[in-house]
Amino acid sequence: MEETTLRTVPNDFGPQYLGDDWLTARMRFHQSWWRHERLGVPWGCDTRGNPYGNYLTEADALAGRNFLTEAIHWCAKERIAAGGGVEEFRCTRNLLSSQPMAFNLFSPLHHDPNLAAVLLDPLLPGGVREASVHIEWAPPKELHLNDATSFDVAVRYTTRDGHAAFAGIETKLTEPFSQRTYGLNDKRTKRYRGVASASSVWLDPTNESLAYKPWNQLWRNHLLVESIRQREPGLLGCEIVVHHPLDDRCAEAVRDYRDFLNDTAVTFDSFGLDQVVNTWRPLLLRSAQREWLKSFDDRYINLALSETAWDLR
Repeated sequence: MEETTLRTVPNDFGPQYLGDDWLTARMRFHQSWWRHERLGVPWGCDTRGNPYGNYLTEADALAGRNFLTEAIHWCAKERIAAGGGVEEFRCTRNLLSSQPMAFNLFSPLHHDPNLAAVLLDPLLPGGVREASVHIEWAPPKELHLNDATSFDVAVRYTTRDGHAAFAGIETKLTEPFSQRTYGLNDKRTKRYRGVASASSVWLDPTNESLAYKPWNQLWRNHLLVESIRQREPGLLGCEIVVHHPLDDRCAEAVRDYRDFLNDTAVTFDSFGLDQVVNTWRPLLLRSAQREWLKSFDDRYINLALSETAWDLR
């Protein structure tokens, strides 16, 4: 996609892609601004060698510039070294990608279970007494959907009432949901329908519309949550979507998908990045934690920081 017309912009923000929709263009520019103004490093190239302002050079990628803290960088390195699930180039070099965003938001919770419990308590169904957070996680596929479905973030937690629970979290910045249709009269249909029919989550688990492209990824992620629950009787489970507040396409898909569900209060929810940040901000007591969250806010949400440069393009 990103091998055609480029447009350069002033002040070393770097080349932009003319084919972007408005949100992607705005976020690409903001990440280009972040690289130039906050990181103070030159732009890099994509996998085809095309220069863009939102990419880092190899040297800056190796130095962990795509991550907000050294601890987050180490978390990403450990996960990449573990193999599977992480696209290294995308994660370390592309400032616009949602994959490093997931690390930037959830790595501090991965390393600190106490912090995870405090911050996730107001967000997850049943509240959180204890929690463990894993980034880019999937169970053995042969035990579940037998496909590549995975979670950007997976949370095993204990509710305030002491129940074991699981949350599968999908994070979105500008990328759309998967643009493929799976489970509609193909080799996956039988297994998907089996999981859906054994669950009480969907109003009609046989409804073919569940497999439609706009929300197919949401359905598959939810199926994986339910498959995990079915192998662990008594486990509570939910799917959570965390998206940019300006991403109307994601918000519309989430709204449409809700129409297929029974009790969304306990099985499905969504939050804007701004909602997450605003919920977490008063819960942080340490200055380093507050600095991390402010940096996250500045990089992904506070577009006013780059507004003047954007207007002068």
